[in-house]
Amino acid sequence: MATLQHNITTVLTQNLLAAGDNVSDIKRMSIANVHASSTTKVDLFLNKGANNYYLLKNVEIPSGTTLILNEEDNIVFDNTSNGFSMRIKLATAVPVDVLITR
Repeated sequence: MATLQHNITTVLTQNLLAAGDNVSDIKRMSIANVHASSTTKVDLFLNKGANNYYLLKNVEIPSGTTLILNEEDNIVFDNTSNGFSMRIKLATAVPVDVLITR
């Protein structure tokens, strides 16, 4: 079962959705910087094998700010077992909350 809510606190690349989670009907996604004072930069990308396809690259999210992505922002993708995973990477260990809505 796919997890649609994530608390990201590390600079390590994290899977938001693994290939095979079958969440191909995303309506909305929010990425909220929950730190009191620090800005962070976010990479959000689809992955298949050795290939990454960036939806966001080095996008700054100031403290206390939420970035909203909708279907028009290309967040709908093939998430079957033969499809893509969705990953996130932070430039600094500033905590962000990610909510995926179907």
